[in-house]
Amino acid sequence: MADLTPANDIGPAVKVPGAKRRNLRRWINRITWALIILAPIVFAFAAIGYKLGLIDLSFAFGQLNQKLGPLILILCGVFGLISLILAFVIKPRKGLIAGIIGVLVAVFAMGKLAATKTAVYVKYPFIHDVTTDTQNPPVFGETVMAERLAIEGVNTTDYAGKTAPIFEDEKPVGEKLVSVLQTNAFPEIRPLVLGEPQDVIFGKALATAQAMGWDIKEEDMEVGRIDATDTTFWYGFEDDVTIRLRPSEGGGTIVDVRSLSRVGGSDLGKNAARVGEFLERLGE
Repeated sequence: MADLTPANDIGPAVKVPGAKRRNLRRWINRITWALIILAPIVFAFAAIGYKLGLIDLSFAFGQLNQKLGPLILILCGVFGLISLILAFVIKPRKGLIAGIIGVLVAVFAMGKLAATKTAVYVKYPFIHDVTTDTQNPPVFGETVMAERLAIEGVNTTDYAGKTAPIFEDEKPVGEKLVSVLQTNAFPEIRPLVLGEPQDVIFGKALATAQAMGWDIKEEDMEVGRIDATDTTFWYGFEDDVTIRLRPSEGGGTIVDVRSLSRVGGSDLGKNAARVGEFLERLGE
């Protein structure tokens, strides 16, 4: 049906040139804005929903982060580009802001997803267990072990002989020892030797862990062990940390740290970064 202006006293209704095109542009802009708003909501719900226990990890990552989220971003970019084109083709020019933001959101977010995928398969080894002592790694106390045992699908605390997949073109092509992968990727993660006695270092280590926001689970000065849990802001991933103190043969104290994720495959270098930061702070 043709677009008509209302009839009036002057004469009959007449056609309005370009009305259909402007109406189309208006709806494209509305869809673009809806996608701009929906995209961050999907990714935020994946993180917050898992953190609050509303959804499981496979749904958060597999369905929302890897399927629905990217699909919405692609649509956001497509409709944003259409909005830009229509803003220049149809006068008066409207929809530039929606088009620009739609395209920018799609490009930026897809870039972040691509960077994360690169981190998982290329930049970092596919591990979630990092320790300063790969030959005799520190062990966790009863409190942390009890909490881990209550989690379905929890990562094992066994270290000796533990392997992880290696990838080429995002496909597993074999496995290597976690100790080898860690040493190659993070050679700086090594025991820290300090000149002060163990009881002094124990107090400093405890204060450092607390300053880093870790939840202290056990502290045993006699055996020289501190257990803690660090929870990430997004998703609420819980990583357990144990600090082991031993006297050095040449005097002073040897500090070993181990950080192990409770769930998940790749930690994107988070455990190594955590151990490195702790050792750097303690050694200052």
